[in-house]
Amino acid sequence: MHADDAAAFLVDYLRAPRPDHNYSTYGYNIWLPLVVDAYLREKEQTPENPNPFRPNCPRAAELSPLFLEAAWHLCRRGILRPGIKAFGAQATPEGASGYGYCLTTHGRRWIDQGASAVFLADPDRLSQMFNKLSERLGPGFLQRASEAVQCHTFGAYIGCCAMCGAAAESILLAVAIEKTGDEEATLTKYQTAGGRQKVVDVVVGQAKQAIANPFRSAAALLSYWRDEAAHGPASTISEIEAHEALARLLSFAQFADTNWAELTRRNHEQTIADK
Repeated sequence: MHADDAAAFLVDYLRAPRPDHNYSTYGYNIWLPLVVDAYLREKEQTPENPNPFRPNCPRAAELSPLFLEAAWHLCRRGILRPGIKAFGAQATPEGASGYGYCLTTHGRRWIDQGASAVFLADPDRLSQMFNKLSERLGPGFLQRASEAVQCHTFGAYIGCCAMCGAAAESILLAVAIEKTGDEEATLTKYQTAGGRQKVVDVVVGQAKQAIANPFRSAAALLSYWRDEAAHGPASTISEIEAHEALARLLSFAQFADTNWAELTRRNHEQTIADK
């Protein structure tokens, strides 16, 4: 298990709170012992236990650092904050207060708007995933995706979104070049007016909707973030948007990799010049 897995479960727990089984949350939106208890029951099929601390349960102790780290990542991104809901709310005894967190206003809005299905808490693991995907998507993708991760790690959120958009376009070009077998013509078309959309049409213009729609959606949204980040006016891009851009980039890369054969299949010896 990785911190990403704990963070994903924690986000799901925030989106769909579990029953507290008559155990107090001590004035917090979430209390981590209850989250770990839910994870053990739901994901690892561990028998129910009346005590969420699960005394004498080595697995609960083993998982607790990952969930504490996941909660900290959510705090860093402005989704959670340590502490009780309001003055006068009941708090845990001294020594247990570090287990409780509440949603921020921004975090509650993020949850209400759907939250990301992919939550990225471990930049090293994310870099490894991008490196693996680059075996098919190419060094241009890896360079830009890696810089997006570095920008996010160091708080350069506009740069992160710009690099996510650039990496997404590297995916588009890698697929189009493989599909047409003509790198020079593909790049030439890409550099013309409206070239991005033309190349998207080359890739999925004749594809079935189950392939074409997700591909177009991913390419369009990530391109929007790149354009938004690259233009001159002041931007409102925050860590939330940057994280979302990384999550969507990962999903787009995985989608392209999984559906590579379908995306790159030529239609009647189609070439880039045919479009």
